[in-house]
Amino acid sequence: MKLASRIFYLLLTTTSLAFGQTVAVNGVDNDGYIGVYEINDQHYWWLCIEPVTTPAAIAGEGFFAEQTSLLSGWDQQNTERQLEYSNSLQAQAALSKQVSVMQYVLDTYLPITALTTPGQVLEGSENADFYESNNDFYNSMYAVQHFLTEMYGKPEHTDFTDLADFGDRWLEESDFSASGIARSDLYQEILADVALKDGDVNFFNNYLVENDYYIANTLFGEASPDNWQDALIIVAPVPEPSGALLIACCGLAMMLRRWRKLA
Repeated sequence: MKLASRIFYLLLTTTSLAFGQTVAVNGVDNDGYIGVYEINDQHYWWLCIEPVTTPAAIAGEGFFAEQTSLLSGWDQQNTERQLEYSNSLQAQAALSKQVSVMQYVLDTYLPITALTTPGQVLEGSENADFYESNNDFYNSMYAVQHFLTEMYGKPEHTDFTDLADFGDRWLEESDFSASGIARSDLYQEILADVALKDGDVNFFNNYLVENDYYIANTLFGEASPDNWQDALIIVAPVPEPSGALLIACCGLAMMLRRWRKLA
C-alpha cells in the first residue's frame, strides 16, 4: 500500500471511531483479558480495563457502545466507580496523572509495529487458542493489560515511584510456563520503568501521548447484565486485506444498552 493510501486509510478509520459516537460492537474472540471486536466492519484488538467479572462479547454476541477518550472514560466503567470518583476529590485529582502514566505504558510497551505491519503477527492470531503462546506480541498485550488492571484498582494512586502494591498475576498464580515467565518479566520491567520515570516530577505531568486510545464503556451497575466489559483500543488499520493480518488496536467502546446479534 502506498504511503498516501495508508495515511488516507488511517484517517478514515480514525474518523469512524470519533469520540462520543455510538457504534455496534460484535464479538470475534477473547479470553477475558484481551480479545478482538468488530466495529464498523473492521477488527480491533481490545484490552480489559474493568476487571470485575463483566462479560465480554464472543462470536455471535454484540452490544451498542459509545466511544470516549481514555481520560473521559477511566472513571466511567460502571456506576459504582463513577460514584466513587465523584465522591473523592483525591481520586479526581489523581485521574489526569494516572491516565498520563497509562498512555506512556501503552505507547512504549504495546506491539504497535506488530499491529500494523504484515508478517509480524501469528497466522490466525485472532483465535483465542493462540493467546497463551510464548510470543512477543501476546506477551506485550498481556503485560500491558495487567498494568491497566492494577491501575483500575487504585483510584487514588499518585506516587508511582513505589509500585509495591501493584500485584503480579503470573507470580500470584504460580504460572511458571514460558509465556507466564516472559509476561511477568515484562510486567516487572514496566513497573521499574514507570517508577524510574516518576522520579522526574515533570515527566508524566508533561507527557504527550503518541497514539490514539479509546474506551468502550457500558455505564451500568457492576451486576447489571447490560454492563459489558469496558475495553481499550489503539486505532491502527491493517495495511493489506488478509486473514493473517490483524487490524488494529487495543480497543474499547462505551456501552449504552445490550444487544445480542443473531447468529
